[in-house]
Amino acid sequence: MIFDDLELILFSIRGALVATLIASLFALPVAYALEFKRFWWKPLLEIISILPLGVPPVIIGYMLLILFSPKYFLGSFIYSVTGSSLVFTWIAGSLASAIVSFPLIVRSFQLGFSSIDNNLINTARSLGLSFPQIFTKVIYPLSKKGMFAGLLICFARSISEFGATIVVSGNMPGKTQNISTAIYTSISSADNSSVIRLSFYSILMAILSITCLLYTSPSPRDATLSRIPS
Repeated sequence: MIFDDLELILFSIRGALVATLIASLFALPVAYALEFKRFWWKPLLEIISILPLGVPPVIIGYMLLILFSPKYFLGSFIYSVTGSSLVFTWIAGSLASAIVSFPLIVRSFQLGFSSIDNNLINTARSLGLSFPQIFTKVIYPLSKKGMFAGLLICFARSISEFGATIVVSGNMPGKTQNISTAIYTSISSADNSSVIRLSFYSILMAILSITCLLYTSPSPRDATLSRIPS
């Protein structure tokens, strides 16, 4: 039983880490554009970035189920290239979790970027620094706490996701089942001991994530001080 629980926890962590990686790759340019760029369709991008927060996760899962189905273009293309479908795989569950948690990580990244004076970026650009150099030498050092907080929030949200993942990836033990769907299975079968045990693991991981978040998040005072010229 212990080894089965450990395997389930590690499986859930793997899925959440992949979801966090996917979400962060898209959230970084979106948050940068929203904070530092000016363009006419900026309000539309902001709405799109927040939209998953207001859409029921079940609908997101269903949309991905249709999108990745071999009956439709994208799913058919993936099947023709890989020889397999993304539907009812753990990767599909990670994609669903990434979409659900996307607004949270975008806002966290944007909050981290908000403490940076735009003049610093313009100065670095005028000195001939490329964007990768500007990011590593200016943006990241000044916003790393906010970015790390966003990664933690995304991870915590992803590892607890249920609605979207169970629709698009199913609930197959050892293949697609994570700790949330395992709790659902235990509740359905009236296995109270498993519900209590798995819930304890889930709450413990949430406490660890929140503890790390509290000790790494930038305080409002830090954000204010960073804007004060020396």
